[in-house]
Amino acid sequence: MTAARWRLSVGLVMALLLACALTAGPASADSRQDQLDQAWSAYDSGDDAKARALFEGLAGDGDPEAHYGLGLMDSQGRGAPRDDASAASHFSKAADAGIAAAQDALGYMYDFGLGLPLNRDVAEYWYRRAVDGGDLNAKNNLAYTWIDSGRNVDEALAMLKDVLASAPEEAAYLDSYGWALYQLGRYQEALHYLCDAAARDPGHPEVQAHLGDVFWKLGESDQAVQQWARAFELADRPGELSDSGADFLNGYGLRNWKADMTDRMNQAGGSPATAHMTQPPAVCSGAPVS
Repeated sequence: MTAARWRLSVGLVMALLLACALTAGPASADSRQDQLDQAWSAYDSGDDAKARALFEGLAGDGDPEAHYGLGLMDSQGRGAPRDDASAASHFSKAADAGIAAAQDALGYMYDFGLGLPLNRDVAEYWYRRAVDGGDLNAKNNLAYTWIDSGRNVDEALAMLKDVLASAPEEAAYLDSYGWALYQLGRYQEALHYLCDAAARDPGHPEVQAHLGDVFWKLGESDQAVQQWARAFELADRPGELSDSGADFLNGYGLRNWKADMTDRMNQAGGSPATAHMTQPPAVCSGAPVS
């Protein structure tokens, strides 16, 4: 299955704001830092007009952290229609200035062809740069890249343990850790993490498919078909997709994804027409194994 990485959640954005400011260097004047603080406060409170106006003024003077803020707003469609090309441009300016969260975000844009040509080698380069800068989300993204392509598995698993310890309820990190265990053949352990991830992010097709894959390895063919059917159906339900789920389908290709899920279901003797997933399976009711 083609690798998928993760959009930075709003909660994680807020956790990284201080790190961004420190990475960008000391403020050239108190007024600049005051404006950045006001912009981030407005962003956090949902005052998109104020946040955008402040970021735009600072970015016009070349402030890299303001470019990062505008990249987030453009990629999320906040204060203006979503514009991935503009977001990528802002992330690039901030990434070149050394802001680790922007480097991770730029890698993500390359990873899924969002406003830029899809290029996973370049994506990995920026993820590495962001990891070197201490970005938590980038550690997940780089580790997932390695594991899904069968490289540096032991190092990646250690990275994911650290990531999950810092954010134990983040669906993306639960899925990455579960997928690492899956790739190592530790299917029963993987099941608990992938169940939790699927429940926390029901709108991500690949998360649902991962759970189906581990059910298949455990001999639970009916459960596997149901999960693959859910992953298939999400491709036709854009209103139910999470942000990362929609980005994943953009990079994977809608037709390719549906064909992939159909092949899986056919292998198991099912089909999209006969299998539907309406609620998490009973086996997923327990807590993940720690």
